[in-house]
Amino acid sequence: MVLAAGRGERMRPLTDHTPKPLLSVRGQALMRWHLQALAKAGVSRVVINTAWLGEQIPQALGETLHGPDGSEQQLRYSHEGQDFGHALETAGGILRALPLLDEVFWVAAGDVFAPDFDFPAQALARFKASTRLAHLWLVPNPEHNPAGDFGLSQDGLALNLPKGHAERRYTFSTLALYRREFFTQPDA
Repeated sequence: MVLAAGRGERMRPLTDHTPKPLLSVRGQALMRWHLQALAKAGVSRVVINTAWLGEQIPQALGETLHGPDGSEQQLRYSHEGQDFGHALETAGGILRALPLLDEVFWVAAGDVFAPDFDFPAQALARFKASTRLAHLWLVPNPEHNPAGDFGLSQDGLALNLPKGHAERRYTFSTLALYRREFFTQPDA
């Protein structure tokens, strides 16, 4: 799933008329970097959520992307703006798109530039073989988030401790693997 519903406030006025994931970086739309990397990793179906200026995204991308190697990537859309009048935020957008997603799925923010992230097959295989519900990629803290989002346990698990309670904190990159179960209520 590629998240593409946000307003892009920090990029105004550029995002007043163009959704942030469609802003050009190094000659192509931000979200195309993720879509190309997902295609190279063998992901042939991608769900994209939309809200702010959301009609522009399917207009720009269509329903099928063709790779230089002849591969095809099917795009499906979850139109939050059209259906609700606004974005549902990250978890709400994923929850709404669950019927379109596989049991295990990648999530990437369409407005984040990570050209070297290749959606590694070995990470996907390890995650599928585990019982974990989520695998998050954390990065060193950028200037706009100096306190970070998560600490790390000794065995590499993200710790959602209050700021100041972890010796070292990291920022969530918005790149992750999830199981559907992470977003659903446990059976009573």
